[in-house]
Amino acid sequence: MLSFMSMVTWQSLQKGLQRFSRRQWLLVSVVIVTFSGIAWFSLRAMSKIPDFRHYVAGPERKAEFFAFVQPLIEAENDRVRQDRERLVAVAAEDNPDFFDRLWLSSIAREYAIENQDDAALVQNLLVRVDVVPLSLALAQSAKESGWGTSRFARDGYNLFGEWCFEAGCGMVPRARAEGRHHEVADFRSPRHSVASYLNNINTHASYRAFRLARAQLRAQNKKLSGVVLAGELSKYSERRDAYVKEIRQLIRSNKLE
Repeated sequence: MLSFMSMVTWQSLQKGLQRFSRRQWLLVSVVIVTFSGIAWFSLRAMSKIPDFRHYVAGPERKAEFFAFVQPLIEAENDRVRQDRERLVAVAAEDNPDFFDRLWLSSIAREYAIENQDDAALVQNLLVRVDVVPLSLALAQSAKESGWGTSRFARDGYNLFGEWCFEAGCGMVPRARAEGRHHEVADFRSPRHSVASYLNNINTHASYRAFRLARAQLRAQNKKLSGVVLAGELSKYSERRDAYVKEIRQLIRSNKLE
């Protein structure tokens, strides 16, 4: 049975709703539909890659490419940053509650950490759950995708040249050497490619030195510099130090930081 206060609240709500004329309801409906349409078209736009071959190579293509990729990187970095903020809060607790532990278990799976007690898990996650500097991600996406013009970027939404190793997992490179079995991964959308790239940097054993260097910058309250951290990504490419040099040059020449 409703309490007296509940009845008063419900009656007040009913009266408020009755004050809306049909015209006002129509206006509200139009606003809702309009914003829903804008959101839908925005998501659709972000799920495709423009054909950057239509832009003149040089400043025009670069500007259009960065304008497209930067919001995707920022959105995924924001998602990671929110998880990191929660981790910091959990780390400050003496005894995480049930829901925090449930969340820790979920994010541990996402970041490929297993079988650790709460304290060790949180500390190890803090090394992994962190952003990649925007300047570095932009430079790598430009390099790996040929400024968005590569076949893998156009057809597979792969902005970072990520490989996969199961038959049919992606696209077979035309110049793949005999005896090699890798494919270039394809994704459902460009944003999925960005999310995969961040997870790759934050979990793969090849980038442990990158994560430790980033954690050290955090401990020293220093800026996460793309130029500095690029030095720990030599294993991202078979070209090793030459690749690092190119990424740093891309950051500097395009004034990305």
